[in-house]
Amino acid sequence: MGLSKKEIAALVFETVGTELASKLFFELEKNEQLSLLKTLCAGRVHLSAEEVDSVYAEFVGLARAGSLAGAGIQGHKRISFAGIELPRASRVNDICQNIPEWILADYLKGQLDSVVSAVLGLIEPSKAGRLFKALPEDRHSPVIVSLSAERLLESVVLDELEADLEELALKSVHGKYGHRVGGGQRVVDLVQALDPQMREHLLSELEGKDPSLAHHIEMSMLSVERLAGLLPQHLSQVLSQLKDSDIGSFLKGESQQVQAVYLACLSSRRRADVECMLAPTTPVTRKQKSEASDKLRQCAQRMKEEGKVLFPWEESLVS
Repeated sequence: MGLSKKEIAALVFETVGTELASKLFFELEKNEQLSLLKTLCAGRVHLSAEEVDSVYAEFVGLARAGSLAGAGIQGHKRISFAGIELPRASRVNDICQNIPEWILADYLKGQLDSVVSAVLGLIEPSKAGRLFKALPEDRHSPVIVSLSAERLLESVVLDELEADLEELALKSVHGKYGHRVGGGQRVVDLVQALDPQMREHLLSELEGKDPSLAHHIEMSMLSVERLAGLLPQHLSQVLSQLKDSDIGSFLKGESQQVQAVYLACLSSRRRADVECMLAPTTPVTRKQKSEASDKLRQCAQRMKEEGKVLFPWEESLVS
C-alpha cells in the first residue's frame, strides 16, 4: 500500500470521529502523541479508494475482535494497530482478589486520592464500599470528588498501578507484607483491663493529649448502658452470674431507662432486693460502682468468648 504506520494512524484518527480519536490519543505514550501530531500537521496523503478500504477493513477487523474494549486481553499483552496501543481491559479487580482487604486498605491509606479513586472505581462495588469506609474520615470527601470526575486512565498509569498491586499481592501470598499489631480495639481492651482508678487517670491524661482517642476509648468500652443493649435472654444469663449487691452498685446513678432494662431481666425476688439498693437512702461509693461495673464487663466478655451471648453491635459471635 506504500503508507507508513504513522500515516495510517493519522488517517484513522481523522476518520473515526473526534470523541473516539480523543480517547485513543490519550492512550498513546507521550512520544507517540508528538509523532502523531506531526504527521497530522504534515501534508495530506491522497489515497485511492482501494487503499482507504484496506485500512478501514483492518481497523474494523480489530474492533470486531474486541480489541478496542480490551476483551480477552490478559496480562500485559498489547494489541496495536498501525503502531497505536489500543485501550485494554483493567486487571485491577482480579489482582485485588488476591490481596487481603486489610492489606489493601492499608496500602490505599498511603496513596494519592487519584490512585485511591482509580482502585475504588475498578474493583467490585461491595469491596470498594468496605475499603472506602476503612479510609480516614478526612479522606472521604476528596476521594469522592476525585472519583466523581470520570476520566480516562492512561495505559502507562494503569500499567504502573497493576504492577504495584501485583507486587502487593505477591508480598501477601508469601507473608512478607507484615502483620497487624495494635489498633483501636486492642487499645480499648488494654484500657478496660486496668483498675478503675488507673483507667480514670489514663483517660484524663489522654483527653489533654488526644481528645479524639480518649473519646473513642470511652465510647467503645463495655459500659453499663451499652450492655443494656444485649438481648434480654443474654442479659439474664450475664446477671445470673453476679451478686445482687454488684447489680445494685453498677446500676446506681444510671438512667431510669437503663435500670428498667436490667431489672426486667431479674426474678421478682432479686428485683426487689436490687431496687432497695437503688433507693436514695442507700449510699454507693464511686469505687464500688466502678468495681461492680468491671465485674459486669468481665462476665459479659467471658460469656461472649464462650459463645453463650451475642453482642448486637458485632456481626457475629467470637467463640
